[in-house]
Amino acid sequence: MRTKNSDIAVKIFLVVVAVILVGLIIAWSTGVFKDKKNDLNKGTEKINNAISSMVEFDMLMYDDNSISGDALVDLIERVCKEQLDLSIVVKTNQNNTGTTYTKSATPTLTPNKTDDGYINPNGLFRGEVIRNENDVITGITFTQH
Repeated sequence: MRTKNSDIAVKIFLVVVAVILVGLIIAWSTGVFKDKKNDLNKGTEKINNAISSMVEFDMLMYDDNSISGDALVDLIERVCKEQLDLSIVVKTNQNNTGTTYTKSATPTLTPNKTDDGYINPNGLFRGEVIRNENDVITGITFTQH
């Protein structure tokens, strides 16, 4: 009989140790999961910042530089196709107020030279980057020379 009581004590002891070990493993894995989740969020934030700075860098190349009408038409189509949060204003000799192209509007580029929205493919357009109060690029104005 004495052996049975000692076997029960050992079994209870092993069960208690197993429960404690399982609890420690669960607590440790939860902590590791939270740390990895924070690392993942920081990494995602860094990637988003890098992407936004690359987009801004792409737009800065137009600031105070001239591009051809063909390149301007390609840029307008890219802004509309990629749904970039950017407005492009084109001021031509015929229309000094300008035509605005945004991500939500499909470009109505016309081949008719007498229309207001006509962009001469051989013309030169000087760009000017427009920023908001937070110094974020919101648009580019192109004026034909």
